[in-house]
Amino acid sequence: MAKLKRKSEKQTYDNISLTRVTRTIFLFTIIFMLSIIVFDSGNLLTRESVIDRASLIFILIVVNTLAWYAAHEKNINSKLAFTAILTILLIIFAGFMTYWERGMASTSTILYVLPILTIGTLKNRHAIIATSILASATYLFATVKYFNTNFNEGFRIQLWGSNLLYIGTIFTAAWLVMVVADLRHDSE
Repeated sequence: MAKLKRKSEKQTYDNISLTRVTRTIFLFTIIFMLSIIVFDSGNLLTRESVIDRASLIFILIVVNTLAWYAAHEKNINSKLAFTAILTILLIIFAGFMTYWERGMASTSTILYVLPILTIGTLKNRHAIIATSILASATYLFATVKYFNTNFNEGFRIQLWGSNLLYIGTIFTAAWLVMVVADLRHDSE
């Protein structure tokens, strides 16, 4: 009986948390679209950059809407799947923004925290660590690709020092999410 009660509480939690995550991502997309408008009105972005960012945010809105719909389904597997898909899309989103904003000079490194916080709602250490690894690898790829494509926009020591700092920060954020979620032992 206790296991059944715990499992139904877990399903209710997943429903509520995924709904809250998707609502928060909807708010983020509105803020992001407003920032595109502000940057475009100040002629800080090229037309191609506006189209790229608008396309990326459109994809995020579509997937987030599907995840929001899945949150209201009774099937827990679809909720878990859409949480994972949304997390992966947020990592890809952060990677593109890092590359488009000049690699290691990007101000978008904070975006790598969004997938960690999203997957953190599952309260699973392995999922949080895996997300941190993927986010770190994406950041590393975006910065190294930009650096080598646009050589002489920085120093190699700056590239590796920045990578060390921001990848360390990504893992620190993941660790703090595990502390806040009270994940002391291996996930069930």
